[in-house]
Amino acid sequence: MNFSSKATATCALVILLSIGLLSYRNTVRDEEDRGWVTHTHLVLEKLQAVLIDITQAETGQRGYILTGEERYLEPYQAGRNRVHQDMEELRRLTADNPQQQEAIKILEQSVRARLTGLAERIEIRRGAGLAAGAEAVAKANNGEQLMERIWAQIGEMRSTEERLLSIRLEMAASSTRKMKAVIVLGNALAILILSLAALVIRREATKRDLAEKELKQVNEHLEQRTVELSDTNSELESFSYSVAHDLRAPLRQIAGYSNVLMQDHGRQLDPEARRYLQMVEEGAQKMGRLVDDLLSLSKIGRQELALQATPLDAILRQVVEELAPECSGREVLWRIENLFTAECDPALMKQVFVNLLSNAVKYTGKRERAVIQVGQMMQNDMPVIFVRDNGVGFEMQYVGKLFGVFQRLHKARDFEGTGVGLAIVQRIIRKHGGRIWAEAKLDHGATFYFTLGAPPRRLDTQINHEVTNVARS
Repeated sequence: MNFSSKATATCALVILLSIGLLSYRNTVRDEEDRGWVTHTHLVLEKLQAVLIDITQAETGQRGYILTGEERYLEPYQAGRNRVHQDMEELRRLTADNPQQQEAIKILEQSVRARLTGLAERIEIRRGAGLAAGAEAVAKANNGEQLMERIWAQIGEMRSTEERLLSIRLEMAASSTRKMKAVIVLGNALAILILSLAALVIRREATKRDLAEKELKQVNEHLEQRTVELSDTNSELESFSYSVAHDLRAPLRQIAGYSNVLMQDHGRQLDPEARRYLQMVEEGAQKMGRLVDDLLSLSKIGRQELALQATPLDAILRQVVEELAPECSGREVLWRIENLFTAECDPALMKQVFVNLLSNAVKYTGKRERAVIQVGQMMQNDMPVIFVRDNGVGFEMQYVGKLFGVFQRLHKARDFEGTGVGLAIVQRIIRKHGGRIWAEAKLDHGATFYFTLGAPPRRLDTQINHEVTNVARS
């Protein structure tokens, strides 16, 4: 067998191998397409599960309102628990689809509103009896509207998934058609190569050389991009280190030297210059507090919990004592209930109370007589701690922004702060396996609730204490 024959046979074999490779790739792609189809069906199942969960919760609520028997609360609570799990699973399954993620946010608001309505009517039935519960159900005109909205939102999401399913099925069919065409053309090309060996070999050799050159260029470009990305990562790490360590020293210098300049040479400056200098010092101090808060937030994310049995009463009263200077010149009425002993990190739990009570003190600053209450209640067999104040409150439509970093619901000139405190509280509560939420009304105060994941060691009798802290300058 001469060289030309060997080359012809080799080339034909290469073509057959290429066809086999393309067939393999098509098989892999088909498996991927089937995986996406399965994924779409899972999303559709989860959407249906959400409807089932809400329906189960509604059924349990109706049974309890009609009979007052606690056993009807079991399907109600099971539906509530599963709907949150199904919503989280739905969010995970659609993580690659921004449109569906936005739709889930809207759906979650409707679901939360519906569940809140169910819980409120259960509490009315539990506290005031059948007549009041039935009246509350009759007056709840928005229940059907919420369910219609939930049905509509889930219908839109199902339509989106069904469109995706149709597209993916069409892609699979198109891939199959292309593969058939490749196989036919490949076989025809193999026969043509056997007939025109010399010409094809020369042309293939030329193409191979060009392909090698292009591949070399692509590899060089990829190597260059790799180096650039490595440099970028190094710069990001350096920047993070600077934020964590190097920024605080210059900020302290700016604030310190501004203060020294004001004290030593303030008399030589005109009032406008002194005002500018004071603004520089205040800006440096504010930025320093912001950097410190961001570092605290980052540190909490990496910090390991040091769990131990901790009386929350002791931590709470210590925090109230430490906040006494902030209440100077004001009348602040503290209503403190006995709290339970929890399995938690004492230092982090103190930070929770410091941030929540500091907020309460701050946002009641415009009240002639501030009232701040800290207590506990039972919800779904779980103790819930609450911090309530009679401050300026906020509009509930913005509650979703409350625990975000740098999110402020009031103007900075009215109330100071960096917008990180509540984000820190939420991160600490989540590390303990609990959750935190808030209720408020504009100009009628706010209430923050939170739970801890670990069950309490003991649950004290709720005894109300009123401690009046009045300090006049």
